[in-house]
Amino acid sequence: MKEINYILDVMPHRYPFLMVDRILSHEKKTSIETLKNVSINEEFFQGHFPTKPIMPGVLILEAIAQSACLLMVDFMEDPSTKLVYMSKVVNYKMHQNVIPGDQLNINAKLLHQKMGSFKFEGTCFVKDKKVASAEFFATVVER
Repeated sequence: MKEINYILDVMPHRYPFLMVDRILSHEKKTSIETLKNVSINEEFFQGHFPTKPIMPGVLILEAIAQSACLLMVDFMEDPSTKLVYMSKVVNYKMHQNVIPGDQLNINAKLLHQKMGSFKFEGTCFVKDKKVASAEFFATVVER
């Protein structure tokens, strides 16, 4: 299990846009499981929605993408010289709302990799309930 300091070392994202708090498990160049603690203190809950706070689906997708980025680090000699861009999203589905107090367990699995382009499958769970899933592509570029 890797803590937040490792994530901050290899990721360019910072508050309020860092969507991964911890790496729970990591099979090098294959799959990763991460955790996002969803707190009422998140800025987006001020407007989404004030009387019924729900984590925006696009931020759940971003959490999946950031988790995949942590897996892509396995393919990089020096992550500080690279950036990862999401290039295409396929079949993104929201299955259930994510609300303050939830712990979002994020699974990203590498499906295909070729020359700096990657295809992933990502799934998010709260407890044992699937809340979101997607297939997407990401590309490594020079910083």
